[in-house]
Amino acid sequence: MNSYLYDPGEHRTKHCGSSVSAHFERNGSIKIGKCPSSLSRQVAQALLQTGIPDTDSLENGHPKRIYAVYDGVVYQAVPTMLGISYHGYPWHGRPGDNRLPRVIKRELEQRAAEAGCSDKLKKWLKDHEC
Repeated sequence: MNSYLYDPGEHRTKHCGSSVSAHFERNGSIKIGKCPSSLSRQVAQALLQTGIPDTDSLENGHPKRIYAVYDGVVYQAVPTMLGISYHGYPWHGRPGDNRLPRVIKRELEQRAAEAGCSDKLKKWLKDHEC
């Protein structure tokens, strides 16, 4: 279990969505992940605490990325203050980072199966992996 704090980015609304589902909005050529309006700060903190650290992306012993699945959506958290706090948003593949590491993907699939949202996760990955 991780002991990092979730940083909701209260002064930044970039990843705050008004829809009931996670989605992406285009800003020029960039897709910005929008969290569902129903995703509370408490749930985000719990996802961060139980998230899967990408051990291939360590910096000073702390992961640069932590992954979680919630209602079939893959979330990625990145540090706002390395080793202290992270901010998360819906994940999608992008050039140079188009696939989840296999070990992370397998763990996400297992967690989705336990949560009963495997079909939603499969659809998310089909729609958002390059």
